[in-house]
Amino acid sequence: MCGADVPRLKSVAIDATVLAVCGECARFGEEVSGPALRASTMPPVIAQRLEARQRRMTPKDVYEQGGELELMEDFPRRIREAREARGWKQADLGAKINERASVIAKLEAGAISPGDELVRKVERQLGIKLKERVQPVAVKKAAASGGITLGDLLKEKDDGA
Repeated sequence: MCGADVPRLKSVAIDATVLAVCGECARFGEEVSGPALRASTMPPVIAQRLEARQRRMTPKDVYEQGGELELMEDFPRRIREAREARGWKQADLGAKINERASVIAKLEAGAISPGDELVRKVERQLGIKLKERVQPVAVKKAAASGGITLGDLLKEKDDGA
């Protein structure tokens, strides 16, 4: 707390926060022996938030998860067929997901590509899936050849541009 440069710090709980402080600042809190006591001195809500934050902050390997979700190419047909199966007009679906009928018409015509929030609303309302898990091209190529090099990635970038 004071910023003193000392060779040994003490773990102290001050207002439900565990801090590493010098011996002089340790008088402001209760000394804890280790991480096992940390959770007990912390309110449960804060402990839950810290655990959730830790899960969010853990890096994810996109290759390990089998690819990422992308919008299906036939999403306009899927939306139209699911809407018609329920006997709804475009205005009915629009009202249920709080969008204009013109947006629904453009979706079904393939004139616009929906954002993630609109995709979730349509999927939830119609009970369909509009996204599919696809593997990145680099993963497919690596699996086929046994490995991928930096040169392979640069060639792919140049081919796509």
